Amino acid sequence: MIYGKLQDLEKMVLEEKLQAGLAFLKEHDFSNESLGVHEIDENSFFVVIEYDTKEKEKCFWESHRANLDLHYIIEGNEKIAIKHIDQLVMKEPYNTEKDAIIFEGEIESTIAMNPGDAMICFPEDGHMTGIALNSLSKVRKIVLKLKV
Repeated sequence: MIYGKLQDLEKMVLEEKLQAGLAFLKEHDFSNESLGVHEIDENSFFVVIEYDTKEKEKCFWESHRANLDLHYIIEGNEKIAIKHIDQLVMKEPYNTEKDAIIFEGEIESTIAMNPGDAMICFPEDGHMTGIALNSLSKVRKIVLKLKV
């Protein structure tokens, strides 16, 4: 997992496709993008998502195998819990169509995500999104999916 402000992450020495993904997020105007999936190329796509945050008990752990996630907050705020998948218990096996494994487990650490924040979750990073930060909030975010 890598976390920080988008402009700071760009300064890191990262794999070329991660650098390209960060540049795409910085340069692309998402204000008129409709909700849902938008293909970029054969190795990447992004999803525009809006939702209301909720109590942690109503959220779930997940990880992915085929793609890494690059979460980028446009509006609102949330907490994202993060934990290595070795420390979680599989609840639902890998779903190829959704590229997701669902887990159960305790939350030990969270990251507060505000507009302009970005988080990269690798396949070994279990993550739980949508957790209310201080109060319930509407979140608009981009999840950039990059094939691993």
